[in-house]
Amino acid sequence: MLAIEVNFLTGRFVATAHNDREASEWPPHPARLFSALVAGWAEAGEDDAEREVLEWLEAQPAPSLAASEADPRRVVSYFVPVNDTRIISGAWYERRSQNLDKLEDQFESEIERSDGELTKKAERTRDKIQKELDVDSQVSNAGTTSVKSALELLPDGRIKQERHFPSVTPVEPRVTFVWPDAELPEAVRNSLDDLLNRVTRLGHSSSLVSCRLVDDPSAPNWSPGAGTHVLRCTGTGQLAALRERFEQHQAIKPRSLPFSAVRYSEAASESGSPPPLRSDTAGNWIVFEFLAKSRRFPASRTVEVASAMRAAIMSYAEDPIPEGLSGHQSSGTPTLDPHVAFLPLPYVGFEHADGRIMGLAMSLPESLDHESRQATLRAIGHWEQETDYLTLTFGNSGILQLQRRTGPIDLVSIRPELWQRSSLQWVSATPVALPTHPGPLSKGSAAARSKAWDRAEQAVVASCRHVGLPEPAEVELSLDPFIRGARPAADFPPFHQRGRDGKPVARRLVHVALSFGQHVQGPLMLGAGRFLGLGLMRPTGDSGSTVSGGGTND
Repeated sequence: MLAIEVNFLTGRFVATAHNDREASEWPPHPARLFSALVAGWAEAGEDDAEREVLEWLEAQPAPSLAASEADPRRVVSYFVPVNDTRIISGAWYERRSQNLDKLEDQFESEIERSDGELTKKAERTRDKIQKELDVDSQVSNAGTTSVKSALELLPDGRIKQERHFPSVTPVEPRVTFVWPDAELPEAVRNSLDDLLNRVTRLGHSSSLVSCRLVDDPSAPNWSPGAGTHVLRCTGTGQLAALRERFEQHQAIKPRSLPFSAVRYSEAASESGSPPPLRSDTAGNWIVFEFLAKSRRFPASRTVEVASAMRAAIMSYAEDPIPEGLSGHQSSGTPTLDPHVAFLPLPYVGFEHADGRIMGLAMSLPESLDHESRQATLRAIGHWEQETDYLTLTFGNSGILQLQRRTGPIDLVSIRPELWQRSSLQWVSATPVALPTHPGPLSKGSAAARSKAWDRAEQAVVASCRHVGLPEPAEVELSLDPFIRGARPAADFPPFHQRGRDGKPVARRLVHVALSFGQHVQGPLMLGAGRFLGLGLMRPTGDSGSTVSGGGTND
């Protein structure tokens, strides 16, 4: 067995969630611990024996974790001065790098020709290398420094950038990573212990830690292999991937952590209440608000708006578009994994709700791979670089102008927390597209309609299982909505998908009210149209939402 205990010396863990810059990470992901070990190894000179230990550790299966509950700190915005390196130009760095490469090759050749003897010619080359490494003359030479760049470093001209430093305060200021089946040779143990002694922080530089090996760890309450939480773990080649990324960013440019996504389940807390469940499509949202002068479309045009948004993003995405963004494999068949969803957000659940679409969210599931996540963000960035306001065109129906929102959102109906709240009861804001056709729900004999509604109920249950949730305790279906402001299923145009034979198949739309035996954490989307805004579920059971009572099955 291998167990690594990480103690938080300040009582807090400061780290940003990889999929939400305003959310904190808890528990710490195994890939983050591995990166901290690699950083300590690199700073100490990259010892070969320790490199072998890191390569052994990266190949181990995902560990179990022992981590207490943690209270997140309220996230506020800080505006931090930008460390502007333009005072030494990028062109100067590039020239210096090229010169160093040539001089180092020349030095090695001269040493090789002299059979290892440091000749005068080799000494002169070595002196040239030292001169290239010396930047003092460059930064002190005011005559070649850009005046504009220099002035921007002064207090009055320095640019400030919004930053967030989310953190949590765990009940027990420690977390333990446990590999129960790992066989730890003594040599590996000693080298790993040396590596752990050099780890001083985990996450942000203010998140100070001490790490050690323990023989009697706490019982793990986070287990890999199942569940709805996704943690970043390592795999074979992680060390090489980290070194490659470092060559790209050089600790100066923005960087991202390579990882393998692993599902985790959390055991019940000491109070006996199990943690909320999460569907496999749940993740972080990128929210866009329609501008005040834009037309407000009814929720019945959900698929049309979502398809337009998807088409716009695809047009700005770089080829080849990864599967996690396109939703299709290279063969053209639909992907089997969760992918980016486009979700128009209707105004529902309030006293004066009228069902109009007030904004749109792009939902990035927690298990989305790094390539797809980056491709999505780059596509948004390319689009935003072209214009101040993003525009969707709908022919004679006009246009929709939207703008990505960051920070606090004034419009309640498009706030992610409204849809992401944990609840036992959920109702559909837009109807669910059933994955199988139940038969006629409104025609035929009473017995035939009853059987059709039973089949529809089973299709909804199957939809819950399909996104990783258990069977609901109660299921209620209707062609009319269960929440104020939502539109009847009949108001929505037919929704078609390509069937197995390549021909379009019409999906039956129904409104749904669900009750689970355990809290479910949002966001929650169900059914065949969940990636285009259909089956968007709204948590209920609080004073902030108004549920209709007039649903019928007829």
